[in-house]
Amino acid sequence: MARMRLGQQPGPAGAPPGPGAGAQPGWAAEPQAGWAAEPQGGAPPGPDGRRRSTPWTSRPSRDSSFDTGNLADDLAGAALGAAAGAAAKFIGRAISRRVQDKLQQQVLPAMAAKQQGMLEAQIAIAERHPDLCACLNDQVIFLTGGSRTLPMPNLMTVTEDQADAMVETLRNG
Repeated sequence: MARMRLGQQPGPAGAPPGPGAGAQPGWAAEPQAGWAAEPQGGAPPGPDGRRRSTPWTSRPSRDSSFDTGNLADDLAGAALGAAAGAAAKFIGRAISRRVQDKLQQQVLPAMAAKQQGMLEAQIAIAERHPDLCACLNDQVIFLTGGSRTLPMPNLMTVTEDQADAMVETLRNG
């Protein structure tokens, strides 16, 4: 290893390197040329072989003593931040519960009632005008046996009066 560090070939002193003088395979092999036997700290060497200085090693070291005032402020800030995070989660859960309650108690029943009303209106229109048909592919409405069509309206919002007007238009033109 010492010869390697000096840049000499491994082997007995002064002996010329033979065919088996390279690195030996296995656990007891010497390190290959170009590799150091022990790791060295610091920046890697540059092209000229000298070690480069790194920005963090060329700066003067700072005072490593603790400033207990800043440490206490930092710890207090961390504790307040954790408490604020916990409080925000608590408030978020409370708001979420209130929104869920409002949704379950007011919004969903109102939507169900509105949908029920629309379905009842569609049933009434179908009973009143059994010859009124719709083509979903062409998005038109027509009368059975008729030759006229109208663009299909939103069937969820059609009232009985609007359906009467559409049937009259389809019959009379």
